[in-house]
Amino acid sequence: MKKKLMQIITMAMTLFVFTGCGSSTNEEADNIPKEDREIKVIVPDGLPSMAMAKMIKENPEIIDGYNVSYSIEKTAENVVSGVLKGEVDIAVVPSNVAATQYNKNAGYKIVATTGWGAFYLISLDGEKAIDDLKGEAIYNIGKGLTPDIVTKSILKDTEYDIEADFNFSYVNGVTELAPMILAGKTKYAVVPEPAFSQISSKKPELKVVMDLNEEWKNNNSSDYGFPQATIIVKEDLIENDSKFIDVFLDKVEESTIFANENREELANYCEEIGVSADKSIISKAIDKANIKFVKISDSKDEYKTYFNKLNDFDPVTIGGKVPDEGVFMEK
Repeated sequence: MKKKLMQIITMAMTLFVFTGCGSSTNEEADNIPKEDREIKVIVPDGLPSMAMAKMIKENPEIIDGYNVSYSIEKTAENVVSGVLKGEVDIAVVPSNVAATQYNKNAGYKIVATTGWGAFYLISLDGEKAIDDLKGEAIYNIGKGLTPDIVTKSILKDTEYDIEADFNFSYVNGVTELAPMILAGKTKYAVVPEPAFSQISSKKPELKVVMDLNEEWKNNNSSDYGFPQATIIVKEDLIENDSKFIDVFLDKVEESTIFANENREELANYCEEIGVSADKSIISKAIDKANIKFVKISDSKDEYKTYFNKLNDFDPVTIGGKVPDEGVFMEK
């Protein structure tokens, strides 16, 4: 079970890479800068680092007395390890990893979301409806991982028989899936941004069969869809440095707004900070990236729905059980 859990976490992070705050018990201490407090922030490559590119590039002062360092990680192992070992103060992780770390007592809480569902069921065989894909091979990333669970959950909610109606095949990651699509080895696949934009730039005949986030919103009476990029913060930082967290989250929100409204400059920033997505693709990818900052106080229901769906599919994907309310930062 433990081995399976770690495999799921690591594969989720691999996909992710290529794809109000708690009050202090001592209000006076909250307003006093902590001298030379070092804050380590880890952000995966891909959409999460695109969402925070302005913040990472400009590294604005949050509050006097705090030194913030950012690390863009290109491997799943580094992000998972940093969180589970408690080596970072703030991290952006796939939403199921936010649940898993809590169930493993790693000591972080969910504070906000920077990105919502950015997966698309595509066709390279002209305009298609879901019914047209019955019996066809549909490629996806990682059996039992977020794209697989979300896709099957949506189809199930739409009253399809998942096992009988569709023929799902799997690859290990986007770096394997994108070349397969470009080589014409599959006509149908579930693809995340920014790979979607990379493929569509070379295959203009690409059509969207289903926007998974929009379908999720419709099926679950959801305002935002399913959370994809989650900010988690160490509990002690929330408890003892809540003013810092307030300002930090304000800066994150500013960065996500910048990403959506300044595409060309965003592309330059991403190139400078080392985001691996091709610079020419980044401005186009924003259209379907669903980068949007939402504090946890405004999105608890989205997470509860998401965690329950994952738990119904396989509890191992969220660390064995639906996390209780303690996973969320309160304010």
